[in-house]
Amino acid sequence: MNDIFHAVFSTQGFVLGTLVPFLFVLTVVVFVHEMGHYLIGRWCGIGVKAFSIGFGPELFGFYDRHGTRWKLCAIPLGGYVKFVGDMNATSSQPSTEEIESLTEAERKVAFHTQPVWKRAATVIAGPLFNFLLTIAVFAVLFSLYGRPVLEPTVAEVTAGSPAEKAGILPGDRFVKVDGSKVETFADVQRLVSGRAGDAITFTMLRDGKEIALTATPEPMEQQDALGNKVKVAVIGVVNNAEVC
Repeated sequence: MNDIFHAVFSTQGFVLGTLVPFLFVLTVVVFVHEMGHYLIGRWCGIGVKAFSIGFGPELFGFYDRHGTRWKLCAIPLGGYVKFVGDMNATSSQPSTEEIESLTEAERKVAFHTQPVWKRAATVIAGPLFNFLLTIAVFAVLFSLYGRPVLEPTVAEVTAGSPAEKAGILPGDRFVKVDGSKVETFADVQRLVSGRAGDAITFTMLRDGKEIALTATPEPMEQQDALGNKVKVAVIGVVNNAEVC
């Protein structure tokens, strides 16, 4: 019983480890998406009856000064903004009778009586706000944690390789490849991988001094990210787990 409880309710279990984080992220995404519809809709002069996070029975809610009902519902698997004139959850075009049932004041701010550009802007705003959220999240993550890169430094030279023949030594740092400045080991791989048989001049930093060495990459069979076998050019140097 304890094992079952731990598997379900521990921070590594299904509830706290998977379900709660999933619902939290979904709620944030839904809130931003619906807020996009709401803000642009209000900016376009469209009336809003309800802003809901979740579906089903209402758990908590209140009216703001514009008469919009803000509410949190029991099933946290989505949300919606209900504009004035919406007769169903899909905001499809209401019938003539349904439009006529609205008051004169409601018809002026109803979604379906607005110009096409206002309706289009309101609809597009939801996914656009999610796109902006993605940019903001990645910007914060990169500013806090950066991204992993491999310095263009030689950790090991393969025996008998073009790099060894050219005189490249462990501890050397790539500065330029045929005149192109490099900042990461991936830059070196990119500039070398398609040039099998070409003599390439490498500018290396050794003991604080730059030296020029020439090596001719040889083709080598490797597996790509999809498991396919491809031939790439290498000179035979290793940087941690990466080969060039």
